[in-house]
Order: sequence, then structure tokens, then C-alpha cells
Amino acid sequence: MRKSLLLTMFLIAGLLYAQDSLHVSSCGQKLKSFYLNMDVLHKWLSGQHIDWQTGVPDDPDAVSGIRTHCSAFVAAACERLGIYILRPPEHRQELLANAQYSWLNSKDAGSAGWHLIEHNVLYEAQKMADQGYIVVACAQNPDRHKPGHIALVMPSDRSAGALQENGPILIQASANNSVDQSFRDSFRHHIPDWDSPTDQVRFFYNEKKPDCQ
Repeated sequence: MRKSLLLTMFLIAGLLYAQDSLHVSSCGQKLKSFYLNMDVLHKWLSGQHIDWQTGVPDDPDAVSGIRTHCSAFVAAACERLGIYILRPPEHRQELLANAQYSWLNSKDAGSAGWHLIEHNVLYEAQKMADQGYIVVACAQNPDRHKPGHIALVMPSDRSAGALQENGPILIQASANNSVDQSFRDSFRHHIPDWDSPTDQVRFFYNEKKPDCQ
């Protein structure tokens, strides 16, 4: 009797865990393919002055504007998808992530379809990306003369436990560009306490879901 009860409890727990796990939809798969086709592992590279729209080096002799290009990559991805986020020429590439953070919290961003994810944030951010929505994670540096960071949530099958432990999967341009780094690792310099990881990092999604038909 006891073994039967334990087995039943195990099966119920497994079912609940499976229901909490996230899986990429067909729209999410299309978005994932789009992100991967941008080839961020070979473009928007740190140490090069790049064309923000293509990520291709455009000035081999440049000594400024050659650091990381997280904000340019996000801007380029959104532009190709027909979604506006603050970008050149409205703001220069330098310190653009800080400016994008401020802009995303503005009425102009709301008018452009951007909304803050406020509840069950890490789970909902991954869930919405898996459904094919554009989702960004963004942090502003307290020192406005130093760069912040911004990245896109990559559609990915993810368990509730993995989300709680490390957050969503991100695709980003950074010191080392990545297509599958966890939120916890990507924003480690902006998360002073993992018990409240979204105090300084905010997630936004855009309601204008790209056509996935």
C-alpha cells in the first residue's frame, strides 16, 4: 500500500513538473532560427568598430567605439523584425544599452508595443520567447559613463527548476558573444543578489509578435 502511494505521488509530481516545463512552439522555432541566422558568433564582435545594422567591421583603424556591441545587436535584430527599439541615429552606439533601458521604461516604448514583465518574471520571459515574442533583458549601469547590458531571450526548452536556478537562455553580443548563455551568467555583474535577480535587470516583451505563418 505504501509503495503504491509513493508511486502515485511520484507520478503526480512528475506530471506537475512536466506541466511547468517550457517547450518551444513553431513560432518560437522560427524566431530561434532567425536569431541564429544573424550569426552573432562571428559578427558584432568586441574589439572591432562595426556597422550596427550588419555587425560587420567598418573601420579597422578605429580606437573608440570598439568595445562590446550588445545594444547594436539587439537594435539590428529588432529592426529586421520590424520592431522599433532605440537605435542609431536617434542615439549613438556608445552607451546605447543605458539609453535603451531608460527608453524601454518610457511612454514612447509603450506606444511602440513594449511592456514590462512584472510577475513570475524569469518564467514568463522564457515562455513568451518560446511563443515567438521578442523579449529583452536590460540593465542600466549606475554609472552612466559606463556601459549597461542588453540581450535577447532565446527560445529554448527549459524546466521550471532550471529557470529558477539560472533564468532564461539568452543570445547576445558581449565580451564573448553567445547564443545559449544563461541569464545568471550573462548578467552576473548586474545581479548583486540572486534572491532578487530582477531588481536591477528588467525584462520587456513586444506585443507585435513577428509573423510566423
